[in-house]
Amino acid sequence: MTEILLRYVKIAIGFAVAWVLLFVWTSCALKRVPGQEMAPAIAPGSNQVILVKERAPEHLAPGDIVVFEYFMADSQKSANANLIYAGRVMALPGQRVKMVKGDLLVNEQKASAGGGPIGKPDESFEEFIVPRDCVFLVMDSKTTGARYDSRSIGPVGVGAILGKVKK
Repeated sequence: MTEILLRYVKIAIGFAVAWVLLFVWTSCALKRVPGQEMAPAIAPGSNQVILVKERAPEHLAPGDIVVFEYFMADSQKSANANLIYAGRVMALPGQRVKMVKGDLLVNEQKASAGGGPIGKPDESFEEFIVPRDCVFLVMDSKTTGARYDSRSIGPVGVGAILGKVKK
């Protein structure tokens, strides 16, 4: 009787371990962020734990850092590349965004990324509303970030977001 009970306990423990591993495998991912667009918040070339189930706008909040893919056609090479970047969520769907002389305004309130101003003093754009299933992302780095964040490529769709960086 004890042997049968011990066998069932071992089987139950095996199922529990398999369930936990399956849950972690489908909930988290490890992605390498190669660029320095989010320095010093994310070190260049560091691996980040990504919560893949938290990529929809209802799971995100302003200030969250997400990892996303951006497809870029390279004019100098024959191959196209999907590049992985990280960015800070500044606005969610339905919010109004505009930039006036380097200051990003979200719903008429000044926003900041990484503790400082977002744009250069000569940078401005007209107000627009972030579309459904998209977010407005800004990168912390002033030198490399502006080329690949929402100021130049527009709002990033949920399909391109790989997940939220675990804090």
